[in-house]
Amino acid sequence: MPQMNFAHFRGAVPRFQNYAAVAEQGVLFIAPEAGVLPRRYDPFEDSEGLLLDVVRAGAAVAGCDAFMDHCLSHKMLPLRDAEFWRHGDFFTARPDGAQPLVDTLLAFVRRYGLPVWEQNTIVTTSYPARYEQRAMAVHFSEDGGGNDMGYLAHYEAVKRACSRSGAVPACTLALMLLNFYLQFLEGMDGGHFFIRNAEWALDFEHNKTPELRAQVYDLTACINLAYAQLVSGEGKAVRQCKHCQKFFIADDWRAEYCSPRCRGAYNSKMTRKRVKERKLREGQ
Repeated sequence: MPQMNFAHFRGAVPRFQNYAAVAEQGVLFIAPEAGVLPRRYDPFEDSEGLLLDVVRAGAAVAGCDAFMDHCLSHKMLPLRDAEFWRHGDFFTARPDGAQPLVDTLLAFVRRYGLPVWEQNTIVTTSYPARYEQRAMAVHFSEDGGGNDMGYLAHYEAVKRACSRSGAVPACTLALMLLNFYLQFLEGMDGGHFFIRNAEWALDFEHNKTPELRAQVYDLTACINLAYAQLVSGEGKAVRQCKHCQKFFIADDWRAEYCSPRCRGAYNSKMTRKRVKERKLREGQ
């Protein structure tokens, strides 16, 4: 059987001219501009830029201590967007602490549009590694949520309404981006990426090896496919520089620095640190 050449991916993702943060019934939503039809664009035109913006936004969620404290204080384990309907939405409960994160989410959405909030799926992810010990303490403590599952009915009703309006809760978007960040930077889930809402066509043309073409209509699928292409096609990786903390596309997944300059600066800093520690020990 001939091998298939996976190539010629195109995105056709809807994006509105503007989006806004709107609070309704105690939940903050990222909603598209009303009365305006969206235009479709192709995220694969700059797939590496898309991946970098995804991990930057996900890193903002992972680094928002107020958001993580809210989730841990309500014993959300694992992190599921449905739990915000039981315990209260972070974005409306703590608006001052949430504003920088809201700004990050809006900036991302205005550039790339909103991912699909799937009807039959509860958005679920894990805590970043630096919260692992606190998350384990929650796991071994008693569940204070009880067995009340009534909040899920409201959650599902809101999801059905949002499928018509195109809005997505800020908490859901935050967990989606956090999940991508953990997948791409911490290797969560072993690299399983689902490609949904796409049309596939096998094209033989005049080649002996058939080419698989796809038209993808969902931003989430575009992100997954862009990452799969990056790591499998050219062996590249999304990395964070050990010195300047900037995210970059590395030619080797083992790369730790975005440039030789950062490598040299980091090594010099560590050398100065070791010299200082040695002098302190000798002075004792």
